[in-house]
Amino acid sequence: MRVRPFLPALSLLPALALGLGACGGKQEAGMPPLTPEPGDSRLVDLTAPAKDSLPARLVLYKFLRGVAAGNVKVCGLLAPAYDRAAFGRAGGCKSGGLAAARAKLRPADLAALRGVTVPTCDDGPDEGEYTVAFGDLKWKGDPARPGGVLAAKFTLRKTGARWLIAG
Repeated sequence: MRVRPFLPALSLLPALALGLGACGGKQEAGMPPLTPEPGDSRLVDLTAPAKDSLPARLVLYKFLRGVAAGNVKVCGLLAPAYDRAAFGRAGGCKSGGLAAARAKLRPADLAALRGVTVPTCDDGPDEGEYTVAFGDLKWKGDPARPGGVLAAKFTLRKTGARWLIAG
């Protein structure tokens, strides 16, 4: 009797095909990462050069997600003038301002912020700045209501080597 060497390997193919079929097709239904992966398609910018605006848009992305999480570290993403304007005084965000602003948001707004992305921005108002209108933010589900810490528009400005929310 002659043994065929590939017969055992061929018998494994149907099981392998069934196993591989279960690995793809549907996207996972989960919250996107707080720090997006390089090439994250949710951050595609159609109006400004992507390599120029991505770091600025990431700052706003991290800020909005940080507000949802109650993370005071995001206060470091604010320019001092914006911190004073939005929270009443310099350092107001860190010293209770963020917690007070979160307390004014509805639970639905906080849930919406957990799924927000910043896919686009506009140039200006000044040279080297970008503006993101609240209406340009993309939401995983229902959008949050604008107001308070959720400004009608956000101005992003490079200060030294860092991008900050300036207005």
